[in-house]
Amino acid sequence: MNGPGYLAVAIQPGSKTDNAAFHEWYNTEHGPLRLRLPFILTGDRYRENDGQKPEWSAVYDVSDLSWLDKRIYTRLREERSQREKAVMGTFESLDRKIYRTVSTRGDFKGPAPVQVAVSMTLKDADLDDFNKWYEEEHINMLSKIPGWLRTRRFEMVVGGLKGMPPAGQTECLAIHDYEEKNGQGGPEHKAAQNTPWRTKVMEKVVAKDRRDWAHHLTFDALEEPSSSVITTDGAELRFQLEGNPSDPIIVFVNSILTNFHIWDDVAKVLTTTGVNGKTYRVLRYNPRGYSQQAARSNPTRFDLLADDLEYLLQRLDIEKVHAVVGVSMGGVTSINFAIRHPGMLEKFVACDCNIASSPANNSAWGERIELGKSKGMSALADVTVKRWFTQPNHESANAKKTTQMVEQASLEGFAQNTGALCNYDLKEHLSSIKTPGLLIAGDGDGKLPEAMQKFGILNTSFKVIPDAGHLPMLENHDAFMEALAGFL
Repeated sequence: MNGPGYLAVAIQPGSKTDNAAFHEWYNTEHGPLRLRLPFILTGDRYRENDGQKPEWSAVYDVSDLSWLDKRIYTRLREERSQREKAVMGTFESLDRKIYRTVSTRGDFKGPAPVQVAVSMTLKDADLDDFNKWYEEEHINMLSKIPGWLRTRRFEMVVGGLKGMPPAGQTECLAIHDYEEKNGQGGPEHKAAQNTPWRTKVMEKVVAKDRRDWAHHLTFDALEEPSSSVITTDGAELRFQLEGNPSDPIIVFVNSILTNFHIWDDVAKVLTTTGVNGKTYRVLRYNPRGYSQQAARSNPTRFDLLADDLEYLLQRLDIEKVHAVVGVSMGGVTSINFAIRHPGMLEKFVACDCNIASSPANNSAWGERIELGKSKGMSALADVTVKRWFTQPNHESANAKKTTQMVEQASLEGFAQNTGALCNYDLKEHLSSIKTPGLLIAGDGDGKLPEAMQKFGILNTSFKVIPDAGHLPMLENHDAFMEALAGFL
């Protein structure tokens, strides 16, 4: 599929469909998500105006149909929100069709108060005669009907519930736009329906369908906070992109309970003085969960976290990055990103993390959630930061800065993220990694330095950072930058 086109979806709610929930979901989530994509030019909902079923339709103008095969669009269906799954499960039918544009007559830009959709299926051998009649006679006569605004013509490229027409046949769709008060059924309309040429052409039509629709609503693009991207299921990814736009990009991914400011000093060096005589552009973001995502968001898992980064890069129009660097939960994300999206990065760095969850850790996460619930985020922050930092640095400026981050984190988001940390195992996928990698661990981070040296990921080296714990970039910045520079 390529070139401009038209996406049409017809929905018949079922007996168990909550109409209020249906319209709320479609008007505030489903349609607006699509309008946020630059290749979806317009989006409108229509309601039946002819007493037929399906009762509802949504139509979208697409600048280039090739985008509909790409992940930035297909993920809208693959990663449906929990609310979307619940509502769609009640439908009697959903019929989705895609058409390529053949022609447009009329300067009207829409949305039309009244829309008439006429589909006709013909043998391919008869298409030239059909198109000639439509362009040279039929549209000319339709344009004389009072209230006519525009006629667009399309050919089907992706079939709906009934599939594509048989081999050697093509389904043609004409969309006629009218004002609310129009002359359909009047003398001009009857004249267009009663010519010798039309009679001759209609004898060759294999199948025909006509639907009349009344405009219901025009979608607006889903609003996003400044410097944020909202995922398809409603999770917020707040980001900061800085540095020379021509420099290679390095992405940094945080640990649980922290925000992207744990990388402040690292980002400053890479974007200003640089390493090895080279500067870099830095993209930092808060993964889902630091700020609470919407109730409709899906359970947090590492596949979803890796795909969140993919989506963020796509939304920022970044095809490939020089490296993805992550620590703790972010370290697992960086490894999984190399597994799931190998074509989008040249290198990965994983700091102070493991390749699988353990029963002992799962129990510990449950205890930390209860601590946050019973005594608040300040109590959780105190215990957590003291565990992350080595004892000599418990009162350091960076420890205090990290404590504030944890105190400001969402407890519910934290609980969601522990769902990922309690349910992952990347071991069987490690052999697929071809991307060069660097593993880093603070020498004071318990058994992780020893465990990380046994990951067995090919083409990967290991560096230990002395006098540092779980967040080595915050305890021994110089040693961390030296290890990073040697790999970059």
